[in-house]
Amino acid sequence: MSNIYASEPPTSGKVTLDTTAGEIDVELWSKQSPKTCRNFIQLCLEGFYDNTIFHRVVPGWIVQGGDPSGTGE
Repeated sequence: MSNIYASEPPTSGKVTLDTTAGEIDVELWSKQSPKTCRNFIQLCLEGFYDNTIFHRVVPGWIVQGGDPSGTGE
């Protein structure tokens, strides 16, 4: 476990991603996916996603990011 915080982070609410194209609000569904929300928040607190790029953008459908290498692999 990380030493970023002393207790488990909350796994409900929203996360705001700041991008060069504006903000993206991500709603967390902690009842449906508690481990995924907890892991995502933990990675955010540790700065894992800082300065990563969206390596796949399909307008009107999907954006994918979070790969530190920026390749999607």
